[in-house]
Amino acid sequence: MSQVEIRLNGREYKITCDDGQEERLQRLAGYFDRHVTQLAEELGQIGDARLMLLSALTVCDELFEAKARAADLEDATDNLDPKTAGAASRAIEAAVARVTEISDRLEEV
Repeated sequence: MSQVEIRLNGREYKITCDDGQEERLQRLAGYFDRHVTQLAEELGQIGDARLMLLSALTVCDELFEAKARAADLEDATDNLDPKTAGAASRAIEAAVARVTEISDRLEEV
């Protein structure tokens, strides 16, 4: 296990992660911190707990939207010819796998 220092809303946090996942955790934290920073700019410093909660809800909303778009694309393949549907299906499956991976990682954080 490795330990990574991340920065959210100007504060340092030490997070434990699997070896080899340090860079990924830093990227996830950076993405989340951008949401926190944006909300802090819009709403002011309303407290860390509220900023984190609102930011988490914003990220969850993005995730749900991405999953819905992936499902819509999956449904759209029903109207394609078999060759096109096969290629589209593989692309959609890759996108769904990526969204699921992101979802799983966010749940871990």
